[in-house]
Amino acid sequence: MYAIIFIAFLYGCATVISKMINYRAAQELGTWNGSLVNYVVASILALVLLFFSSKLQTDLAMCTKVPAYLYAGGTFGVIAFVLSIVTLNRMKVFQSTILLLSGQLLAGILFDVAVFRNFSWIKLAGVLLVAAGIFWDKKVTSSVSKND
Repeated sequence: MYAIIFIAFLYGCATVISKMINYRAAQELGTWNGSLVNYVVASILALVLLFFSSKLQTDLAMCTKVPAYLYAGGTFGVIAFVLSIVTLNRMKVFQSTILLLSGQLLAGILFDVAVFRNFSWIKLAGVLLVAAGIFWDKKVTSSVSKND
């Protein structure tokens, strides 16, 4: 159990590091070119990992048998990437990351409601509290910056 928690923690760290590297790529190459570089490299890495995987499956016909909505993951990945670049141009990394977390939590709640018919007011209140804290932090830090 602790290993899974540690892996999830590493995933969070990797997400922030990835966001910062991709932000720099977008500054150097532009948002769309930076996005293209990001996804080309990721695709090549995924193919290499698939090739060296012991579970390599060469039956590409199975890709035609899965529901179409399963291909939306890549679409949402590109949307998330571009939105993270846009937000990093306008706010601090900390604020952007916490809002990303809030969005993920809210999406998780909505997914739980839609798929499992499970809803918790406490979870929703927690997400709203975190988001409110970020807006409060942004307001306080911008008023402090104006006074300096």
